[in-house]
Amino acid sequence: MIAVETNDHEIHVNIPTDGMSVESVRAFLDWLRVEAAARRSRLTDETAWKLSEDIKSNWWGQNQNRFNHDRK
Repeated sequence: MIAVETNDHEIHVNIPTDGMSVESVRAFLDWLRVEAAARRSRLTDETAWKLSEDIKSNWWGQNQNRFNHDRK
């Protein structure tokens, strides 16, 4: 059962981790952190889109050889 407690400054959520891998817990916490940052952000949708495209482009430039080494 998920338990939630709130006060004027915080929300405490207790989630049972039975059957969850450490990686799943970390991924969930990472998602929560990203969501919290996104909600505090003042980025416009257009700026966020451009930033995401830059990030993807940079990532692909650094990693494409990992995926294309067998293609000719």
